[in-house]
Amino acid sequence: MSVGLLVVTHEDIGAQLIAASDIIFKQRMTSIKQISIPADLSPEQLGKFADLIRITLQDLDNDDGVLVLTDVYGATPDNLARYFSNDYNARVVSGINLPMLLRVLNYAHQSLEQLSETALNGGRSGVRQGTE
Repeated sequence: MSVGLLVVTHEDIGAQLIAASDIIFKQRMTSIKQISIPADLSPEQLGKFADLIRITLQDLDNDDGVLVLTDVYGATPDNLARYFSNDYNARVVSGINLPMLLRVLNYAHQSLEQLSETALNGGRSGVRQGTE
C-alpha cells in the first residue's frame, strides 16, 4: 500500500515542515510532493496553481489514493485541494503542523482512510498547553 502525500500551503510553510521532518527522520520512507501557493496570489495566477494541484494529484494517485495536507481550512490552498479531491481518490486534512506530518510519515503504510485519521489525531495531540 502506498498512499500519495501532497502538502499544499501558503508560501514555503510546507517546504519548511518537510525539511524539519527530514532532519528528524534522517531517511524518509515516503515521497512527498509539495506545492507553495503565493500569499499574494492574483486571480490571473489561480488557474496555474489549480492546474498544478490537479496534475500532482493525478500523478500521485496509484490506486491507493492521496492524502493532502493543507495549512488553513478555507484558505486558497485548502480550497483548491478540496475542489479537486472529489475527482481523485483524495482526502484533505487542513491545519498541518509538524506533529501531524511526523505522525503521517510514521504510519505511511496505512490506508488512505486510516492515514487521514492518523493525521487528524497527530495534529490534535501535538497541540498542548502548559504542563500537561
